[in-house]
Amino acid sequence: MNSNIKYLLANEGGSALIITLLIVSILVGLVVDFVYNVYIDSSSLSNWGNAQKASLVARSGQVLSSRYLRELRKYSYTDVREAVLPVTMDFGPDTALVIKVEDENSRFNINSIIRQNGLTNDDALSSLKKLFEYLNINSDLALIIADWIDPDSEPRLPGSEDAAKNTFLWSIDELKLIQGMDQGTFGKISPYITVYGDGKININTADLPVLVSLHKDITGTLAKRIIDYRKDTPFKEPSYVQRVSGMEATGMLLIGKIESRSSCFRIISTARVDEITRVIESVMDTSGNIYFWREG
Repeated sequence: MNSNIKYLLANEGGSALIITLLIVSILVGLVVDFVYNVYIDSSSLSNWGNAQKASLVARSGQVLSSRYLRELRKYSYTDVREAVLPVTMDFGPDTALVIKVEDENSRFNINSIIRQNGLTNDDALSSLKKLFEYLNINSDLALIIADWIDPDSEPRLPGSEDAAKNTFLWSIDELKLIQGMDQGTFGKISPYITVYGDGKININTADLPVLVSLHKDITGTLAKRIIDYRKDTPFKEPSYVQRVSGMEATGMLLIGKIESRSSCFRIISTARVDEITRVIESVMDTSGNIYFWREG
């Protein structure tokens, strides 16, 4: 009898221990899960706060840039194609802001090949064709682009009006939709084209391929002379390009196509708070008018 009681007590004690261990394991699991959820929630809240701060700092960069662009109106010429603006404001610990400014007037406005009345701008179309030729791209692509933009349905080449937009481009990325525009070709031309600005090229900031495209008589050698000349003496007036050796006659023909200062710029404002980054990209003119805005 006593041995049976001891056996039962021993079994009950073992079962109680097992149950206790199970309860402790469950409680430990619940505590770990709770602590983990608190950590996740705290991290999410911290990241959300950092993201909000980064967005505000990036917007501040855009405001600072608009003030910088307004200051440019005081000068008779612009000679910087790309620049990183100095940021003197202190946004707090673990916070950084980088503002990059790019001159849109240094690029060829691809919309300029079609006039506002829908007619072809033959001079601009010739410039686009020459730009493509210099970049070793089939110049027929310029005709396809013209058909994509112009409002009529008359093809310059077989099939060039198929699915055409028949209005001006909003972004150069739209060119990827055009027949014959593969990724490699787009990569070649994208640094030299834009859809913003008044269509005039800043002679102080245009890259060599864009300078070559300005006139049929401008060679790569002559464009290099323009670049070398402006390094020491920026063009304060468009007509000053005639001072470059070999540009005496051709320079006169460029009046109306070139300018010495820019009015349209791309602003890339990048803010970082801890590990969170926010980027705001815009295109605006020196009067503060915004033509493009993207946040990411």
